[in-house]
Amino acid sequence: MDLGIKGKVALVFGGSKGIGLGCAHEFAREGCKTVIAARTQSTIDAAVAEVQAAGGDAIGISADCTSKDGIAKAVQAATDAFAPPDILIFNVDSGPKGSFLEVDDDTFAAANNNNVMAFRWAVQAVVPHMQRQGWGRILTIGTNSVKAPHRKLARAAQNTYRVGALALSKTLSAELGPMGITVNTLGTGAIATPQFKEVFTKIAEGQGQTYDEHIAQRTAAYPIPRMGTPADMAAAAAFLCSDRAGFITGQVLVIDGGNLEVLQ
Repeated sequence: MDLGIKGKVALVFGGSKGIGLGCAHEFAREGCKTVIAARTQSTIDAAVAEVQAAGGDAIGISADCTSKDGIAKAVQAATDAFAPPDILIFNVDSGPKGSFLEVDDDTFAAANNNNVMAFRWAVQAVVPHMQRQGWGRILTIGTNSVKAPHRKLARAAQNTYRVGALALSKTLSAELGPMGITVNTLGTGAIATPQFKEVFTKIAEGQGQTYDEHIAQRTAAYPIPRMGTPADMAAAAAFLCSDRAGFITGQVLVIDGGNLEVLQ
């Protein structure tokens, strides 16, 4: 299937590992000029080399994409290397974790910054070019907690501001739709990333299990009884950012093997 995005510039925040790296590979395979933005230069260099070795056209930039200056730096790097971004994958850390009674105001402020304000700054940075050309794709890598807030994980601030980001996304979809720009969200379930393994190794140890034992128990009840992969996420991301998905906006697509027991 031709997704119609060959030659587009795709800027992937958090693109040096996990879901972001999966997206970088997928967009490069589709013929996009791919820009990997992340914080750590060594992992950026490794990711760029990996994408290029697979035949992709990619560069990397070290930037903190939870800050306004860092976002501007990433967008400028894409513009200098290729052209202004046509596709934005907003994939950043959601901030410090903890339960409501454990965390302080700074934790909530950080979650607001990373999930809502940084998303605002990123959209502000890429929309002028998208508006001029009458085409653009903005996709947030979110979480299935926008459908059912986490209870088993201590995520008080994330549960709050991931929903805030979703509300902003829905608002933007209405404002930007007439310009040919779509805005959507991918809701992650259990995806096998380094960050997921780090978190759930600690959970498993607390329950007297190995990581593999815990994951086998966790996924056994899923309709699709396995962990998801970055490639699962990336395939959906590429479709939502394609010409084929031009009539899809303001939506949340949950990639979790059918785990959530909700109707909408």
